Amino acid sequence: MATLDPEYKIRLSKVEERLRNPNSELNINSLLDGLAALVADLDYPAIRRNKCADQFLNRYNKPVEFVNSCRMQHKDFEVVKVIGRGAFGEVQLVRHRSTRKVYALKLLSKYEMIKRSDSAFFWEEREIMANANSKWIVQLHYAFQDSKYLYMVMDYMPGGDLVNLMSNYDVPEKWAKFYCAEVVLALDAIHSMGFVHRDVKPDNMLIDQAGHLKLADFGTCMRMDKDGMVRADTAVGTPDYISPEVLQSQGRPGHYGRECDWWSVGVFLYEMLVGDTPFYAESLVGTYSKIMDHKNSLTFPSEIEMSHDAKDLICAFLMDRTERLGRNGVEEIKAHRFFKNDQWNWQSIRDAVPPVVPELSSDIDTSNFEDIDKDDGPEGSFEIPKAFAGNHLPFIGFTYNRDYQFSMDSSGGSGKNDEDKRKLEDQIRTLKSGKEDIERKYMQAVQSLDRLNSEEGKIRLERSELERKVALIQHDLKENKRKLEMMIREKEKLLDSEMSARKELSSNKMHNHEKVATLEKSIADLNEKLQLESEMAARFKKSYSELQQRYNLSEKNYNDLNYKYSEIQNIKLSLEKEVMTLQDSLAHEMSSRTHASEETLELQEKVRGLQMEKQKAEEKERITNKEIQRLGERIVKLEKSKNNLELELDTYKKKYTDEKNAHQTTIDRFNADKKTIKETTETTTLSAIKDIQIKLEQEKRYQKVCCEQCFSNLQNEYRNERDKSKNLSLQVEQEIQRRNLMQSDFKAQAVELARYKTIEKQLNKEIADLKEAARSSESEIRKLREDLSVNELQMKELQDQLEAEQYFSSEDNCREYSKKVEQIQMEKDDIVNRMKSLQDDYQNMQQKSVPDNELDKIKKSLEEERMKKIQAVNKLAEIMNRKEFRNQGKTKNANSDQSVKKKDRELRKLQQELLMEKEKYNKMVEKHGRDLSETQAALYDEGQQKAHLQMELDSKDSEIEQLRQKLAYGNIDSTSVNSITIEDGDGSDMILEENDKQNSDPVLVLDIEKLFHVRSVTQGDVYRAEAKDVPRIFQVLYASEGENRRQSEVHEIAQQDKSTVINYKGHELILLHYRTPTTCDACNKPVWHLVHPPQALECRHCHTKVHKDHFDKNEEFIGYCKVNYDQNIQAKEMLLLAESTEKQKQWIQHLSKKITKKGIVSSGNLSTLRGTKQYSSFGPQGRQSSGSRNAATLPPNSRPG
Repeated sequence: MATLDPEYKIRLSKVEERLRNPNSELNINSLLDGLAALVADLDYPAIRRNKCADQFLNRYNKPVEFVNSCRMQHKDFEVVKVIGRGAFGEVQLVRHRSTRKVYALKLLSKYEMIKRSDSAFFWEEREIMANANSKWIVQLHYAFQDSKYLYMVMDYMPGGDLVNLMSNYDVPEKWAKFYCAEVVLALDAIHSMGFVHRDVKPDNMLIDQAGHLKLADFGTCMRMDKDGMVRADTAVGTPDYISPEVLQSQGRPGHYGRECDWWSVGVFLYEMLVGDTPFYAESLVGTYSKIMDHKNSLTFPSEIEMSHDAKDLICAFLMDRTERLGRNGVEEIKAHRFFKNDQWNWQSIRDAVPPVVPELSSDIDTSNFEDIDKDDGPEGSFEIPKAFAGNHLPFIGFTYNRDYQFSMDSSGGSGKNDEDKRKLEDQIRTLKSGKEDIERKYMQAVQSLDRLNSEEGKIRLERSELERKVALIQHDLKENKRKLEMMIREKEKLLDSEMSARKELSSNKMHNHEKVATLEKSIADLNEKLQLESEMAARFKKSYSELQQRYNLSEKNYNDLNYKYSEIQNIKLSLEKEVMTLQDSLAHEMSSRTHASEETLELQEKVRGLQMEKQKAEEKERITNKEIQRLGERIVKLEKSKNNLELELDTYKKKYTDEKNAHQTTIDRFNADKKTIKETTETTTLSAIKDIQIKLEQEKRYQKVCCEQCFSNLQNEYRNERDKSKNLSLQVEQEIQRRNLMQSDFKAQAVELARYKTIEKQLNKEIADLKEAARSSESEIRKLREDLSVNELQMKELQDQLEAEQYFSSEDNCREYSKKVEQIQMEKDDIVNRMKSLQDDYQNMQQKSVPDNELDKIKKSLEEERMKKIQAVNKLAEIMNRKEFRNQGKTKNANSDQSVKKKDRELRKLQQELLMEKEKYNKMVEKHGRDLSETQAALYDEGQQKAHLQMELDSKDSEIEQLRQKLAYGNIDSTSVNSITIEDGDGSDMILEENDKQNSDPVLVLDIEKLFHVRSVTQGDVYRAEAKDVPRIFQVLYASEGENRRQSEVHEIAQQDKSTVINYKGHELILLHYRTPTTCDACNKPVWHLVHPPQALECRHCHTKVHKDHFDKNEEFIGYCKVNYDQNIQAKEMLLLAESTEKQKQWIQHLSKKITKKGIVSSGNLSTLRGTKQYSSFGPQGRQSSGSRNAATLPPNSRPG
């Protein structure tokens, strides 16, 4: 076996290294992605028509299907719940089917990212999460893709985001210090990788199961260049957290560095301590203006307690980028006094106990995430392309697998692999045992947490029972008071009756002596009873005083409740004010929505205009096709007539040959007769010979004359037929040229039509996007309205609850919580005592030289006790900082307030995106408008140039005709050859000598009888002329003989639809729009506009221009057409340039008078005009000064337009 070339082996090893390297563009995953993307982009019917593409698909289609089936897919995961949704997709909580691990799966729509490629930064997000080796950044485990989505499998953060934490707790400065430090470390990790985050906010800060913070959502990240700067022309971020330098980059190129993230950290710290962002305003414009004027708008509320160090740090973050803290590195942030504490430092913060540890019921607990509504909207998908589009090519290389990479080691390294494998198995066993210990501790913690929760429930039940007892005691008190009052009234009635009886006995004492003893006895009995009743009354009074004291105590509690109720009423009023503010913002959003709908209507109008232009272009295309067909038929007819003429010419040639042969035969016969006569009649007399000779001479002369006449006739006919043939050939060539020009025009129009169709599709697509944005805005507004109604209902429920609880006291709750605090304090003291005892034991053991393993156990137990102490203290602080315990009765309101603030932030971000999309759309509409104007101007220039060339062509045709006439009259004498005599209107002659042309410019001499009309021109008539030359140019219309009209006129006459031509006083008016300066010939007002030109009418013959409104109003706006008198007369136009504006006016006035007297209209001799001629000659420069001649000659320095 031949040995492998060492150099070649080195090259192969380099390739293999690239294939194994997961960060290389040539790794195996990238190559497989490329093959799969190529198959997906080629597998369409229109593309498979290509033989090479079809062969490629036949070869690789099944292998790619096999590879896709073996690689990771979405069906490898079980979807538990949707926990988030964004512009490009959603985030799902999933569990791997085989390993049963829980992940967060992020789906990104390929269609949306291709459609909005300017805001899709999925590569940066994938690179950061895949390559980041930091505990502060969410890790990427897998990345894969299919035909619709990109998938990123990431760590699941069950603690939710920091917005959820701030809505449930009043964040003290100690907590804010901890979370701010972790955010600083996370951003430092991002910056060290060479990226700027640009969207730092609490929504992107997630909490893991241990309570620590991790940074997520890197879709807005951008890589820094060599000098640590980022260059962008779009403001990216959330409005409340965006920095001034990023805000200034909107709509223009801007550059900034990592300091923009430190600004967002300052806003985040302010929000944690105060409860709201520092530059919040009711509108985006207000927020942006406050951010730009941050030096004056940054204030700290007086009712919030905040340390001087915290204020100093916030002010250091919220400064200009040249003075902002962190511009020189993260170390100056770490050195700030705000972060100094005795519980953790920058190296041990990860091992410290967080302020809040999430209480989780399972590994798929989603209690810290909001419920996401199901998305019933249609999924976007790529259209079936008609040509290769490459929609999947941008995603090649996206696949990633953290756990497994392709192995390509040689067999020689198998022993090392086995050893590594054994080590990994040992590590796995160690980790499993550690995992079991952690799970056991976790279950113990869960049990203790359940015990605390059950105790809390018991305490709540006891509180409710005591409240019920207080209510019963108050009820009994009222009932006893009522009974006592009834008994006193009864005793008073009884005493009154006894006194009346005693009076009756005293009055009848004299009459009833026998009853005295009995009465005295009864009186004694009554006295005894009275004494007993008095004692009872005293006892009742004593109990009454005791009840009165208890009543006064209840009355005091009642007053305290009334005071709290008044405070809650004030909070309710403030909430109502916030509701009114939200209603104002909703009204503002409705107005912006109305504005968006108006812009949509304008776009629809533009689309309808483009559709009308499209229909006009299609109609013009049909007319052009008919013209091409007609010209083709005409060419065929001309070719037939040419062939017929050639046949006739051959016939005449044949006749000529036959006549010539007959003549030669006659001569031969005569010579033979003459010879016969000489042989047979020698004796004939001389007179007979003379007679025969005379007859012979006569016959010769006659034959000669006949032959000459025939020959001349044949020559004339041949010459005429040759001229006709040349003319026909020339016409055929002209028709062919015209057909080629029309074909080129047709192709150009087809290209223009295709471009307009493309523009129309783009506009329709943009309209659809705007409609989608409007629908999303409407849905957001609807959600905000629903949230507002829910908040109102919650406020009503809260009010009812407060009214129902106004009779209950809060002192019992305070006592219960005080007991609980005392209990926890006792536990704390117990733990401290245990720690002291453990420390004493530790010192004793150190003195007794305890073995290392026992010492490690004691240290471990000591550390565990210390951690338990910190956790207990943190748990106590967490309970005391919960908003539901700090401010009872306000929980629902606070949650709703936080929810409204979160929705408001989302709404403001959507408004910012809507403004950016509107700005992009306006720029695109402006660009399309400029392109359309440039295209129309180019078309107009081309038309003017074409007309100018046609005029020059007609002029050349006229000169050719004149030269032919000169050649036809070649026998004219020398005087007519060297000079031309022109008879002017008075009958005088004007001789133009041949030698005058040495010092003169070429001119065209016309008869006055040929002139139709003379007029000044506007910018619309001579678009290519300079503005300063327009007042010097005038136009002459004259009749021509033996000339063709301009092609544009022929096309207009042949192709113009009669329904669009308006006949008025001999004028043939057509509808036009002028975008260059043009004046109405009827009212002398402008008849043009650059953007929205009014409807105008122009005569095809005399070029009179008027407003269409004059015709619609049936006004007498113009006279009869000065050209359209005889359709057999061909009218031509000529543009002349005078020396000055005064000379132009003089020429127009002079020629107008001559046309009025002797023009083609005034002469009344339209039929005789057919015999007039045009002559091309050279005239002297000073001939225009001759005022006595009536011939219309061009000024010396004039030129055709």
